[in-house]
Amino acid sequence: MSISLLVVGHANTGKTSLIRTLLRKQDFGEVSDRAGTTRHVESVKINIGQEAIITLTDTPGFEDSIGLWDIRHSEAFRAYQGADWLQPFCESHFAQDEFEQEAKILKQLTKADIILYVIDIRQAPLGKYLDELALLASANKPIIPILNFSASPSAHLEAWRHVLAERHLHAVIKYDTVAFYFEDEKRLYQSIQSLMPEQYDAIKHLIESREEAAQLRQTMAANQLAELILKAASTRLECSSYPPKPEESSVFEDKIRVLESHYIKNLLRLYEFQAEDLKATPLAIKNDRWQQDIFDAETLKEWGVETSTSALTGAAIGAGIDVMSAGLTLGTATTIGAILGATWKTGQRYKDTLKSKLTKRYYLCLDKATLTLLCLRGLTAIHHLHQRGHASQQAYELANQAQDDELIDQIKPYWKQAQQHPEWENQTLSDSHPSKLALQSVLEKALSSNKS
Repeated sequence: MSISLLVVGHANTGKTSLIRTLLRKQDFGEVSDRAGTTRHVESVKINIGQEAIITLTDTPGFEDSIGLWDIRHSEAFRAYQGADWLQPFCESHFAQDEFEQEAKILKQLTKADIILYVIDIRQAPLGKYLDELALLASANKPIIPILNFSASPSAHLEAWRHVLAERHLHAVIKYDTVAFYFEDEKRLYQSIQSLMPEQYDAIKHLIESREEAAQLRQTMAANQLAELILKAASTRLECSSYPPKPEESSVFEDKIRVLESHYIKNLLRLYEFQAEDLKATPLAIKNDRWQQDIFDAETLKEWGVETSTSALTGAAIGAGIDVMSAGLTLGTATTIGAILGATWKTGQRYKDTLKSKLTKRYYLCLDKATLTLLCLRGLTAIHHLHQRGHASQQAYELANQAQDDELIDQIKPYWKQAQQHPEWENQTLSDSHPSKLALQSVLEKALSSNKS
């Protein structure tokens, strides 16, 4: 048997928004700044596998709680004690006429295990809200006040805490449905545990499941960003001169922007948001002239030079390249291979490098500033979506980000390695690939340190 949570509150306080964020879905109900958007009762379940743990029931907002309070104490209903007045009222003409919306709420009270009373703390605790609390209390069901819009400071927070404490409602939860923080949701579930100890293990299982899901999403997001960085860094474009022609630069820039666009699309899908929720300003792209890093240990190894045992010095290798660029023909490449301590066959993957030296062709790649910006934008997108409530109506604009030199210093070795592997551009690196795995670990640590 699932725990029945009845979500109630004044009109336009964020009841449907709360349910959307708890569900991690944007398609439940209708969310609008217009008062009284929800006009009917709707229920939905939170499951673990096939087991329903919680049933959330959305209700219309109270519209005239002051008038309803007066009716409750009128001659027709004042003799009833506690919750006894609810059924007679719901069967009366009042429930069919001016209090039709309120009656939809009251009909659900007897079915609920716990009432979640959603409060917009941007509003002062006016009399109409206090009447709502009194009406709900008459049902003799536990009430958990939810302080919505709590991510921003509110001058009314302490006033709300005071009036709630006066009514013995001390288990107050700050839960912003737009700026989402899992710790707030965890406290909500823990409050439910304390009110329903017989369901303690089921709620504990739910908390653990939600934590695992959040961590898995972040891990998968970091994996996607690592893939983006390595692909972008390994992307090259051959051009006939340097600086390149405008049309060559344009083709190269489009390749990089497509990579980032694909990354953002996958990220939105992972967090179950829509394309309109995150808008990326055009990535400012600067290109650089790609050159083989012949002193990189991994590069030397692929050429057949063991850096730990080879007697070749950097000067000798450099001399070989200098000779090559001085006018040797492609047919004498085996001689160059000998200078480098390698056969032409083992160095064949660098034929583009040799050819570019001999034919005066050039390759474009991303410069450090653009790779830095790409990394920081990617991290910012993950951080935002990880803390974005599913009721948010504002699109987030992904723009240029502040520099983080310490983080970039940790990431740079991996993109430098990718720059020496142009074949990675057209490969999907496995999740166990050493470079991808190590870069993902750096990114996950950066995301964890940014948690609020």
